[in-house]
Amino acid sequence: MSKTVSPVDLSSLRRSRRRRGQGGKRQRRISAILRAFSNKRDAVQDDPTIGDLSQAFDTRAFGAFFVLFGGLNLVPLPPGASTIFGLPLILFALQLAIGRHRLWLPDKVRMIRLKPETLRTLMNRVGPLIRRAERLARHRFWPQPERVLLSAVGWMCLFLAVIVAIPFPLTNMAPGVAIALAGIAITARDGLWLIAAALLGVASVLFLVFVYGAAVLALINIL
Repeated sequence: MSKTVSPVDLSSLRRSRRRRGQGGKRQRRISAILRAFSNKRDAVQDDPTIGDLSQAFDTRAFGAFFVLFGGLNLVPLPPGASTIFGLPLILFALQLAIGRHRLWLPDKVRMIRLKPETLRTLMNRVGPLIRRAERLARHRFWPQPERVLLSAVGWMCLFLAVIVAIPFPLTNMAPGVAIALAGIAITARDGLWLIAAALLGVASVLFLVFVYGAAVLALINIL
């Protein structure tokens, strides 16, 4: 007699499979991978490249790079750095928007190096938040069909990434965090985190429209 599998058991089985890679091994969390790269202090080894990170992230590359490059906007960076980090985000988001299942990286992007010090600063600043979000995230309330949903997430993140890349004050932080939240959402297939990302994205856009709209109106009145 075959054993009946309850919906709860089936859901648990699906979550377990998502957490495990090929060969049945449990996948490392994104924060653990970033922490490992940030702790590299071997002078013989070169700085890690985007390609190295992509290989480590494997099938979770879209979500992981959203977390990485979105989270970098919370780190104090020199002027113009948001544009440098916003351009790869545009590339990643565009691919998700048009329905790619695996991330493709041009050779020039693949060879971009990230200093371990930069990753260390990121993990020291937002690492605890990323780890907490990963612990709270789980497969729930994930709409179907998934392909349509991921495409919509890609278009949303593409729009926010363009804003991040604009080298104006206040344009990068909140949209960057929204992209990072979307990365956590699509990695864990968590609908609640996706809602949080969408709400923050909309709020950040409305805030920027209000601030820069008021500035433009004030300038027009002065002239």
